[in-house]
Amino acid sequence: MKAVHFEIKIDENLSLVIPHLANAPEIFYLIDKDRDHLRTWLPWVDSTVSADDTRKNLAERIEGFNQKKQASFYGTLRGEIVASVGFISLEDGVGEIGYWLLSNYSGRGLMTSFVKKCVEYGFDELGLKNIVIKCAEGNSKSAAIPKRLGFNQSEKTETKRIRNGSEHHTLIFTLDKSDWCR
Repeated sequence: MKAVHFEIKIDENLSLVIPHLANAPEIFYLIDKDRDHLRTWLPWVDSTVSADDTRKNLAERIEGFNQKKQASFYGTLRGEIVASVGFISLEDGVGEIGYWLLSNYSGRGLMTSFVKKCVEYGFDELGLKNIVIKCAEGNSKSAAIPKRLGFNQSEKTETKRIRNGSEHHTLIFTLDKSDWCR
């Protein structure tokens, strides 16, 4: 991967990064190669059809980060992008984390490490009071992450969110800063 715009080291192998726009073709290639896996839960996959689409998304991430409206990163393993994770929105002391992981890296605990670091960053650096994670009801791997990190599952769900032609209930998990245990 080429130089990065911003980096948070997790350990000697893992980092959260905001890459430069020059990395857009590499990121698009990873998405395109894992398209069948990613489209299961992510509605934007089918509309991402070129490196230019990825470049636009990356430019929005950089601008959003610079304006403190979001802090959306890519997760790297030994310098290679394997995931996307971060705050897709920051508003009034509340941040919402969204994430995806390339299929070849599933089951290694990487996403839990990435999300945990995002939570720490959100509370310690962004001054958030509350963090939210939403995921489709049937996405048990995604739902396991906030549970593992001590988030509370709301009794409320968002209903009838359309994902790739199917309706799903959306589970909502929250974590207050006062309840965060590292």
